[in-house]
Amino acid sequence: METQQIIELYRPAIIQIATQGSTGTGFYVKEFDLIVTNEHVVSKNAEVTIAGRPFERQLARVWYTDKKHDLAFLQPPPDVQIPEIKLGNYEATKDGEVVVAIGHPYGLNYTATQGVISKVDRIRDGLKYIQIDAAINPGNSGGPLVNKSGEVIGVNSFIIRGGDNLGFALPVSYLREALELYAPHRGEPSTRCHSCDYLVLPTNIDATKYCPFCGTEGTLPVLPEKEAGPSGIAKTVEDILNWLVKEIK
Repeated sequence: METQQIIELYRPAIIQIATQGSTGTGFYVKEFDLIVTNEHVVSKNAEVTIAGRPFERQLARVWYTDKKHDLAFLQPPPDVQIPEIKLGNYEATKDGEVVVAIGHPYGLNYTATQGVISKVDRIRDGLKYIQIDAAINPGNSGGPLVNKSGEVIGVNSFIIRGGDNLGFALPVSYLREALELYAPHRGEPSTRCHSCDYLVLPTNIDATKYCPFCGTEGTLPVLPEKEAGPSGIAKTVEDILNWLVKEIK
């Protein structure tokens, strides 16, 4: 598949994500009806702003966080038809393959960079990563790494600062494992324990916010019962937005 064909195929499924402190990229996986991104993109937010080609900017609920694998899953917009993109086979991925990284670096929408896989199984912090020379930058985080067959083989996750196009993507095998782990609990806030990989849910978390299996502290992406009201200039801005009948969040 030509690079231009890959870009056209993925454009409707690429999601721009914004919080009060950062921006990033996500992509819709129709098989599981979830938006995938990096955990560091959503940070500690239980709700983020999303925007995409097929829908207007809106709020989306964060359902799943996984600090160890740097993954997060979001609620997709309702009643919106987003094309299906395929998850590939990491085991069939080889060094030297041509890949395309798609995302929103520095807010530049739908940017695609092409490169090759430098090493398919670089080990960092006990996990395998796909090392690529395709340029990825802040804002690319959470976007898909796509092979020439048009399949997702990884999630663009981080770069080495000062390196010359040293980018790393989490292999799709880790992503599929996480999606299948969460699938039976879709619609429930959850977090995957970074110590034992146990899926922590509202029904099993310890009252003191500890993993019921190993005792590691964890936080579910739960909306606050009551948000603090603004004051000063912030309140004035919110009053104006409210007067304009805008969604303040």
